[in-house]
Amino acid sequence: MTNQKIKAIILVNLGSPDRLEVRAIRKFLQNFLSDRRVIGLPRLLWIPILYGVILPFRSSKLLKKYREIWHNKSNSSPLVHYTKLQANNLSQMVTTNDTIIRYAFSYSTPIISDILDELHTSYDVETLRVIPLYPQFSSTTTAPIFDKILGYYKTKKSIPSISILRGFADNVLYIDAVVNKIKKSFEINGRGEKLIFSYHSLPVAIINAGDTYYDECFLTTKHIVKLLGLETDEWVITFQSKFGANKWLSPVTTDTLCDLAKSGIKSIDIVCPGFVSDCLETLEEIAIMNKDKFLVNGGVHYNYISCINDSELTTKLLYNLC
Repeated sequence: MTNQKIKAIILVNLGSPDRLEVRAIRKFLQNFLSDRRVIGLPRLLWIPILYGVILPFRSSKLLKKYREIWHNKSNSSPLVHYTKLQANNLSQMVTTNDTIIRYAFSYSTPIISDILDELHTSYDVETLRVIPLYPQFSSTTTAPIFDKILGYYKTKKSIPSISILRGFADNVLYIDAVVNKIKKSFEINGRGEKLIFSYHSLPVAIINAGDTYYDECFLTTKHIVKLLGLETDEWVITFQSKFGANKWLSPVTTDTLCDLAKSGIKSIDIVCPGFVSDCLETLEEIAIMNKDKFLVNGGVHYNYISCINDSELTTKLLYNLC
């Protein structure tokens, strides 16, 4: 370790498979779905399901989906690709020599503990700022990062000053970045009859237990539609990516799109403000699968509006969050 005192900033996202192969997908799913924050079922019930059903069968199915959206130039998933760019762009904006920018993932490499090991080996870390890349807080996404950061220092003799961002659902710069994406899409592609806000779903039981995610999705949407000047009948909030048999948040994105098409709505725009980076859930599920659902049920024009990814406004947002 050097004597240089630094402020470390770590951008953290969920992660994804390291390689485009079944083994890598299986490893990622195993890490992700073994987290008690993500799956709260009793271990005696969940472990046989995970190892006997989900890992053997879902891994191969996901390989086909990842192939459709894989970022070939960087040979990585879009989530990894954009997270790297976000960290790199932020590093270029932060010009002070005593600030180090890194990125990490909760369930794939580089994992949080490895990045912390690297930082503490090379520097005297005085302050640590952790930025979970989830606009809306959830006990299933943001809270595991709290667990991993605090767990890392549980046995350490020296601990830096630590701050972990809870979320940025109503951050002005985040809202501006999403609104800018939507306006640019309207300018290029025209505007559909409805704007769909699709957020990742959660089991209703988690919301009823006190998770604030549902309310924060509406908070984000409220600010976006206000800046866009949309009337109530011009937009809809939906929830995607349901997993398992329990009751999840509704209305469901796929069902809503099918119903709109059947009711005579011919054109829609759809955006996912719960994600800062495009990933499997936005590119395969929303941009590809749900487009097919909308068109086959009578829709004509389906426009997916990408996440804020590595835009200039994204870098300004991350700088602000630092």
